[in-house]
Amino acid sequence: MKLPLLAVLLGQLLTHSAIAQNAKTTATSGFSFDVYGDSRSMMYLPYRASQEADARTLMVDMFDLVLPEKVAAGVVQKDVKLIYDPSSHELVQLVMPFETQSEVTTLTLDKGWVTSASVEDVKLLPGVHRTMFRLEGGEWVAREVVRDVRAGGATFILNTGDLVWWGRQGDKPSDNPYWTLVDKQVLQQLPPPDQEMKNAGMEGRVFPAVGNHEVWADSDVEGLLASFPYLRKLGVSDKQLIYKFDFRGARFIFLWTGPYDYRQPSSWAATQPAYEAQMVQLKKWLDDARSGGIKKVFISFHAPVYCRAGMGPIPEVQNPHATLAAYAKDLDIVVFNGHVHTTELFQADGVKYFVLGGGGAEQDPILPGRTTIKNLPANYPKDLYWKGEPLREEYNYLHVEVTPGQPTKFTINRFRPQSAEPYAAVEVLK
Repeated sequence: MKLPLLAVLLGQLLTHSAIAQNAKTTATSGFSFDVYGDSRSMMYLPYRASQEADARTLMVDMFDLVLPEKVAAGVVQKDVKLIYDPSSHELVQLVMPFETQSEVTTLTLDKGWVTSASVEDVKLLPGVHRTMFRLEGGEWVAREVVRDVRAGGATFILNTGDLVWWGRQGDKPSDNPYWTLVDKQVLQQLPPPDQEMKNAGMEGRVFPAVGNHEVWADSDVEGLLASFPYLRKLGVSDKQLIYKFDFRGARFIFLWTGPYDYRQPSSWAATQPAYEAQMVQLKKWLDDARSGGIKKVFISFHAPVYCRAGMGPIPEVQNPHATLAAYAKDLDIVVFNGHVHTTELFQADGVKYFVLGGGGAEQDPILPGRTTIKNLPANYPKDLYWKGEPLREEYNYLHVEVTPGQPTKFTINRFRPQSAEPYAAVEVLK
């Protein structure tokens, strides 16, 4: 063999060896991602005075979620006030009942979008208006998570559900104002996935769990699948709203807790598939991770396993904690939830639970009477975020740093509009 040919073969061998070594190093190296939830805005309404009838029709549909249809129509006709600017003839304010008979909410609007919302309890705190929503809060979260990915600080983004208000408006998802907003603020701003992500089946940068608002007036999740078409390759369809993928030695699992039922607002009411079938699949995915040497597992679903505020946790009969705890000796399991519009942290039986409801939706658990849930069991896990302090209006997202063989690092980046120091990054669950 001539020396030049030997040199060429040797060079090829070294090159292939370097590529293989680099692939091995990449597969076991650290990475970061962001998580946020309940990022939907409040409602968008036709805003011209000539469209008032259309706006009221939409509001009847909204009230119909928690009231019988005839009652909802009566409430909207009698108790909802739409106030228009006398010069522009555009809707600028909305005054309507809130969740209890003594609560009244006032919403300001600009070009149809709610920009702020406050609540007055005319019985408990007359004259006191508690702000629970600012459009700028969700806009800040969206900008920050996009910035993280664009700057290389996060590889991808998870969302725990409720990206949109509902699917009713618009003949198709591209005409729906809420999905259009998600696309404009987040999806269009992100770089395409790199080859490593594509090799892992991740053909996008955002991976959501399905919330109850995604299926409100869109039970076939047409809007979700149009906005995230790559989820189909991970097995998502109108009949299958759960999926998983692996990235750099970590497993990511997404479950589905179902639509909203006002009688049990945090129930696991899913039928695509049902709770029992999901638990069977969850065990298979966890068994597979354990037998395959995967140590870190991140699980996202909408309704919270543990919660001390607002609508409360998943009822015990449908609560997956016992299933998850059974694997905690072998796997480092972290669960991301939302649904309750605040932030809470729990550790129970070796499992870490994050309630990430500060992505932009109204912060109703800060209101009097809904701050804390009474009559919880004496051994109920303590909230490690507020630690007994009163809940405050806060918009945030979680930054997660994963290093093989090391404890995962969690940092909550937050925006508190009424604070002396509105912006902060706080490492939690150290």
